[in-house]
Amino acid sequence: MAKLKETEIVEQWSVLIEGAQGRQQDFYKMIEARLDELEPPTLSVAQEVVFPSLLRRLKGDGKLFLIIKSKYFDGYVVNVCAQEYGKQLLIAWYLTQRPSKFMQFMANMPGFVVFSIYPIYLLIMLYDKITKRRVTLENMDIFDTQELGAFAGTVHHCVVFGSENIADAVGFDFSKVDRKSRGFLNLA
Repeated sequence: MAKLKETEIVEQWSVLIEGAQGRQQDFYKMIEARLDELEPPTLSVAQEVVFPSLLRRLKGDGKLFLIIKSKYFDGYVVNVCAQEYGKQLLIAWYLTQRPSKFMQFMANMPGFVVFSIYPIYLLIMLYDKITKRRVTLENMDIFDTQELGAFAGTVHHCVVFGSENIADAVGFDFSKVDRKSRGFLNLA
């Protein structure tokens, strides 16, 4: 069970396909098959129910997503969804950057506590940078940016590929759809 908060979204793309209701699992299978064909070296894929908040989790108000993780980066996840919206299918993906547990802890602490454990924070940041476990957008080098672009770009092209196939199957004109993502990378 994953948690998705909008404040963590780094990149996103979506399309609403009229007449494609009931094709969620077909879409997910297309994405998984396409990723298998491309054999990206650092990706793992799983279907999970996602909740945007603890309250929604308690209410059982989650949605099925395809969760794609990068083994290169700990904390970067692409959440792909296909959700019925009336007689339409909303297809979307969100690249999220999830803060480490330590960073979440630090964000909730008063300033005097943060100041007193700042040396520990610096050591953890240095360790994360050396081991590539956690890299934020602000401290990426060119190789990190290249890997993030390849990761998100591969998923983006698979989602567009699956969306086009679903659109063709229901007679939806996909040529007018903006294929460019919005966010840090602006993938086309």
